[in-house]
Amino acid sequence: MRRLTRALRARLARAPGERGAIAIAVALFMPILFGLCAIAIDTTAVWSARQQVETGADAAVLAVAMDCANGDCGDIKSTAEAAFWANDKAGKVADLGPGEGWIAVNGRHISATQKTPWLIKHYFAAALGYDTGSLSVSSYAQWAPMTRGVSLAPIAMAWCDYRAKTGTLGSNTPTTISVKDSVGGSCTMPDGSSGGGGGTGLTDTDHGNDCQTTSSLAGTVKRYKPVVAGRLPGGCSDAYFATLVGTTVLVPIWDDVADKSYSLYGYAAFHVTSYDGSSNPAFSGYFTYYAHQVDDTTPPATTAPDLGARSVFLTTN
Repeated sequence: MRRLTRALRARLARAPGERGAIAIAVALFMPILFGLCAIAIDTTAVWSARQQVETGADAAVLAVAMDCANGDCGDIKSTAEAAFWANDKAGKVADLGPGEGWIAVNGRHISATQKTPWLIKHYFAAALGYDTGSLSVSSYAQWAPMTRGVSLAPIAMAWCDYRAKTGTLGSNTPTTISVKDSVGGSCTMPDGSSGGGGGTGLTDTDHGNDCQTTSSLAGTVKRYKPVVAGRLPGGCSDAYFATLVGTTVLVPIWDDVADKSYSLYGYAAFHVTSYDGSSNPAFSGYFTYYAHQVDDTTPPATTAPDLGARSVFLTTN
């Protein structure tokens, strides 16, 4: 061991040029080392910041779209800013300034852009002369008439009765909806034809022990046919209906009715103000706008009839 140590010392004493070569090599490789660090660390920081800013921008357009779908876009700038800052956490992962941005509403489309001077501080790349980087993101949202949904009350209504009871959406015209099957007579439908049956009808619930019905415009919804007249689907009770007071429920609207099913035309939204659980149970309230955020990767169709119930979703442009 001592011989090896003496040999190593002798080697180093005889080769000062080799030590210098190593120092030169290290100096030459330092920019590469910093470059690799910049790629590995600074790029990750930029990606993280972008993800957080995109989250804030998505929240901004969705918040404005929800307001617009509810019938009043309001102050879109204030709404967007509040939603953005409530959801953006980029300040924790990068040195971001108060960025510039704009938001616009074009019919059912809402778009927002956040752009420079969102400056992100680079720690390692700064050694190479690149101390900051800019960040720019864009987000888009849209609303469209609802094409599928869950009704918390098992009620469907003929289109002609919906039109007769609605008045002007947004005017909160008071009306009542009977909580029983009263389908009958003739009814003028959207295409001008007469027939199909008018009134209010009950729908089969999803399960025997609850009181909600899932449906879609792609098909029909099954009609509830009680054995005993006046009987409600299982799970539906006066106590349950009373819990719906103060909420907005979806009402499927049909344009044709057969003995066992309703052919759905669209979705309306009814805000319940009271419930009468007498021998003729009925909801009091008014038809209104109602917006629901859709998280599906495939957004709903945008050509369904607009009866007040609307879906809000992110889009790519």
